[in-house]
Amino acid sequence: MSKFLNKFLYALLTIFVALTAIFFVIRLSPGDPVETVLGQKATQEEISKLKNQLGLDLPLSSQYKVFLIGLAKGDLGKTIFGAKDVKILLQERMKPTIVLATISVTLSAMIGMFLGIMAGYKKNKGFDKFSRIISLFALSFPIFSLAPLLVLFFSIKLNLLPVSEWGDFKHSLLPILALVIPLSAIIMRVTRNKYLEEVHAQWVIVIRAKGLSEISILYRILKVCLPTILNIVSIQLSVVIAGTMITETIFDIPGMGSLLFDGIQNRDYPIVQGVIIYSTVTYMLIYFLIDYLNEWIDPRTQG
Repeated sequence: MSKFLNKFLYALLTIFVALTAIFFVIRLSPGDPVETVLGQKATQEEISKLKNQLGLDLPLSSQYKVFLIGLAKGDLGKTIFGAKDVKILLQERMKPTIVLATISVTLSAMIGMFLGIMAGYKKNKGFDKFSRIISLFALSFPIFSLAPLLVLFFSIKLNLLPVSEWGDFKHSLLPILALVIPLSAIIMRVTRNKYLEEVHAQWVIVIRAKGLSEISILYRILKVCLPTILNIVSIQLSVVIAGTMITETIFDIPGMGSLLFDGIQNRDYPIVQGVIIYSTVTYMLIYFLIDYLNEWIDPRTQG
């Protein structure tokens, strides 16, 4: 119970620090959202009036207090542009982000584990050498450079897939590819290294001597490798969330990423804060879910 409480308090502290940091960073950054809303021809009186309505004329400490009180009540405020409820706006934009992230992580784990096991099983053979070269190539391109290359090849050169929009399955293929390629390469290399570490272990020699089939041995090795793979996935979660948001912006997908980008451009504080809140809470929830799943799977934590 104390272990769970410690992790829960750690999660709350992480979320609190993230929210506090983003609150002060966006307000201390250059630019005035009120001037952006009203335009350059606005009078000082109009600017002062809108700032008063939005509470932006208060000292930072007072604004922070209002923000925390609202957060405690579950109120994320209203957007500066359009006065829309941030909570409702985020709920409308969550679906594409969740779909992209879930499919990408699932596919990456499946592809990475399969290729990693096969590469380890065929160590130093053609498949192993080829897969390692491909994985190194995949890791050489960050998402913001890989996505335009995919668009150039599949959309412009071959005219096979649409560049942007969201809805049909074909619209999601390029964004998913942009996320899956680097993540599956990481998982593949980790799985291969872990497989080679375990395949010569004493317990594998014993069960092989007992006459177990290679398929059964592979299954057992994969089960032992799973905790390490889950650890890598949990470490990469923040990269996946950030990558999903970058991908949405590049492919013009109406998700959390494009919403965050618009919020940053317009200095719309409630939007930026809302996206960071949802992203941080989601990350922490998945992180601790993987942590407990890891303990349940790992034979070393079982009595």
